[in-house]
Amino acid sequence: MTAKPMNPKELRDAAQYSPIRLDASGAADGAGFARGAVSFLVDARGGCSHLRLLAAGSAPEVDGHPAARGARVFDLRGYVLLPAMVNAHTHLDLTHIGPRAHAPGLGFVPWVEMIRAARAADDDEARRSVLRGIELSRSAGVVAAGDIAGAPRDTPGRASLAPWRAMREAGFGGVSFLEFFAIGSGRERFMRWLPALLDEAARAAREEGAPRIGLQPHAPNTVELAAYEWAARVAAAHGLPLSTHLAETSEEREFIGAARGPMRDMLERFGLWDERAAAEIGHGRSPAAHVAGVLRRARPLAAHVNDASDADLGHLSEMGATVAYCPRASAYFGAPAKFGPHRYRDMLRAGVPVALGTDSLVNLPADAARTPAEGGRGMSILDEMRFLWHRDGTDASALLAMGTVHGAGVLGLDTTRYMFSCESPGAGPAGGREIAGIVGVCVGQTRGDAAPLLWVMESDRPAELLLD
Repeated sequence: MTAKPMNPKELRDAAQYSPIRLDASGAADGAGFARGAVSFLVDARGGCSHLRLLAAGSAPEVDGHPAARGARVFDLRGYVLLPAMVNAHTHLDLTHIGPRAHAPGLGFVPWVEMIRAARAADDDEARRSVLRGIELSRSAGVVAAGDIAGAPRDTPGRASLAPWRAMREAGFGGVSFLEFFAIGSGRERFMRWLPALLDEAARAAREEGAPRIGLQPHAPNTVELAAYEWAARVAAAHGLPLSTHLAETSEEREFIGAARGPMRDMLERFGLWDERAAAEIGHGRSPAAHVAGVLRRARPLAAHVNDASDADLGHLSEMGATVAYCPRASAYFGAPAKFGPHRYRDMLRAGVPVALGTDSLVNLPADAARTPAEGGRGMSILDEMRFLWHRDGTDASALLAMGTVHGAGVLGLDTTRYMFSCESPGAGPAGGREIAGIVGVCVGQTRGDAAPLLWVMESDRPAELLLD
């Protein structure tokens, strides 16, 4: 069977007026649902964020649902349907920079300097950058993200609510993590603005459907332990998600373990290094061991964790951490050559959840800067999954869980909205249940072995958001 051209706009328009039936070559989720030759009955008449899956099964089973009478049928044979996806770690306010080449041998600091120079100049530019990042994400089937809200150049060191406002404006789900730095002579600066910004955000975020606000102490090499402890305490008291970059680079390991290297040189150049900062590092600890005490049971989202020993896996477990692994970013920065293969599979076996992220557009291929409608692939979590499937042979269902329910869970989203699985096949309850979205992937001619996720992994076609 050859896939027929699909018009997502026609599908969305039809779904506004009556339930529709989607007849696809297969469907799968990260919670065990996998079926070939499947039909979905969906209802999107409740408006934004009210997409309901009424029935899933064979066409005759689905037609047994009371709402199936008169439903318009869309022939999506040649396509596999997946749940909407979650990008657990990204920097949408860097989207305007676009993909940039990087030579890992030059180290991390020159790349950081490039980012500092190219950041959005002000809130308006940051808003436009985030909105474009959302467009690239949504076009590739991503409907929620753990986005790091950085500082525009006109307010250095001070995070902005502009990314959160852009997420709200676009109806994009997830968390906007307010990033801060607190080390050396600059350790108290964040207290001049962050508590007031949190109060402002709390008032603004009360409206229904608004994305959440979270806290993001940047990384162990830029945030002292007392500030981490403050962030964990405030996050626990106010129910805020907590995130941090952790164990990302060899420069971070050298700085935390030995108090030397390019990270220390940079702090000295900025006039931030002092003896108090020196006192808590240089004791031979790994980055994960360094923060484990103050983040114990804090349940942080730990971004990257490219550098992880067996002991560090224990520290992650003690923290209750979920790791946001960004596979293509890790390769872009040369992490496997420095630390060996990422230990995401060992983390999963140890009971540490692992979600998938893209990091920023800067570290993605050129075609990520265009939507599928523009001839590109968008900022795609499916492409992160495929990268690991081709490189490591990781189980496709585990990868889909990492790209959906694991990310949803750590961001405080309803994980059931990122799966198709239900207690019973066929018609199900008359009212159905809400789902975050449906993604279609063209897989072309299919075989009769009912392995829809394998068809998706083998295909090179981009993910496309059909309904959300």
